[in-house]
Amino acid sequence: MEPVLKSPCDEQHPQQAEDFHGNVEQSSKLSAGVKKDIEKLYEAVPQLVNVFKIKEKIGEGTFSSVYLATAQLQTGYEEKIALKHLIPTSHPLRIAAELQCLTVAGGQDNVMGVKYCFRKNDHVVIVMPYLEHESFLDILNSLSFEEVREYMFNLFKALRRIHHFGIVHRDVKPSNFLYNRQLKKYALVDFGLAQGTPDTKIELLKTAHSEDQQRSCLQTNPVVALGNGVSVTAPEQIAQQSASKAADRRSSSLSKVQMKQGRGGKVLSLFY
Repeated sequence: MEPVLKSPCDEQHPQQAEDFHGNVEQSSKLSAGVKKDIEKLYEAVPQLVNVFKIKEKIGEGTFSSVYLATAQLQTGYEEKIALKHLIPTSHPLRIAAELQCLTVAGGQDNVMGVKYCFRKNDHVVIVMPYLEHESFLDILNSLSFEEVREYMFNLFKALRRIHHFGIVHRDVKPSNFLYNRQLKKYALVDFGLAQGTPDTKIELLKTAHSEDQQRSCLQTNPVVALGNGVSVTAPEQIAQQSASKAADRRSSSLSKVQMKQGRGGKVLSLFY
């Protein structure tokens, strides 16, 4: 059942703006650093205040932080939600490609899906179902042979799903394959480093891969060989032309991402 959204694009009421500070301060279990991070996230993406109560930070990596939050349902029940906040320096095309992976391949066969996505300026928050899971290191020594076999079977099931769409995850590890031991549920997460095969069905991965190759070429080949041992620095205009072409392709690719403007920010939704 979907959360009741008071329109993420609606303007905040003064009381709501004050509430999130109070909610953060009331949790004695949170460290000062986590409380500050949650407050910063509310301030960076203020439309979250109308929808979610952020409870704690449950993960942090090089490119993102993940938070546990709750959303109010029509029945009055609070549904647990995972909020992935991508760092502002993440390339827009990479963010859009990750969203497209989740939207196209996610939600089936142990691949994490996506519910919503919020954007305000250069801050993006991906909203996903929350799967309570164990730390793999904590249970590693207690796993039976049967459990390991089931774990691997379900991992391969998820990989078969994404490979069907031409997605290469490139970061498969225990922390990115969530496992709920009690419920026997699994979820492959984090497509931030994903690349596409030559026949990938994820259009934005094609563009992201070509741009990565171009940047790599410019970084690893700063000189142009003329023969007979003579080389000169590549003209600045070559780099400018390459950047211009990349920007044109990025603009074309990001046209697949619909931005719904509102007073409180923007909500992203993919369409094909």
